[in-house]
Amino acid sequence: MTTAVFASPMSASLGSGGLVDLSAHRSAMLRFARRKIRDEDLAEDAVQDALVAALSSRESFQGRSALRTWLIGILNHKIQDVFRRESRYVRQAAGARPGEEGAPEESPAEVFAAVAATELSDPANEVGQRRMRAELVREIDALPETLREVFVLQVIEGLPTAEVCRRLGITEANCWVRLHRARKRLAERMRDHLG
Repeated sequence: MTTAVFASPMSASLGSGGLVDLSAHRSAMLRFARRKIRDEDLAEDAVQDALVAALSSRESFQGRSALRTWLIGILNHKIQDVFRRESRYVRQAAGARPGEEGAPEESPAEVFAAVAATELSDPANEVGQRRMRAELVREIDALPETLREVFVLQVIEGLPTAEVCRRLGITEANCWVRLHRARKRLAERMRDHLG
């Protein structure tokens, strides 16, 4: 990886010569992205996009906050872009949006499971995948309502955290706790089916 360096108008507060080593902040940004996205590749892409955006808009950094705070702010916007982009793929693959004419009568969990399935060519593999999808749908439906609502809205429908919080009348921290608990419960329950 190449080290990103830039000169800033706030050179006195940014170190000697006004040069800032962005790679020093990369690991913190990656940890932040992993907590929000929970997908290694998507988190890495979001961090890279944020670093490129920071380099291209370095003149806008005015030094009113710490450099890392500014970078995390950019990263947060890139993470929202990832969520929007990923939800668009799910919607396109699933067909019509819920509520539209011609939309399937399946639950969001069933739509998610169908979209998540890979193309299958081996009949034995296909049977296993069908069983796995059916079990995943059952496990999502078996989640407590408070966990299921957050999981469906954020993971399956791809809504941004702010919108999920607004719809459910909860705080962002509570949203992330519920999402974590839902994912943890699903991982525990699906472990037997994966081994």
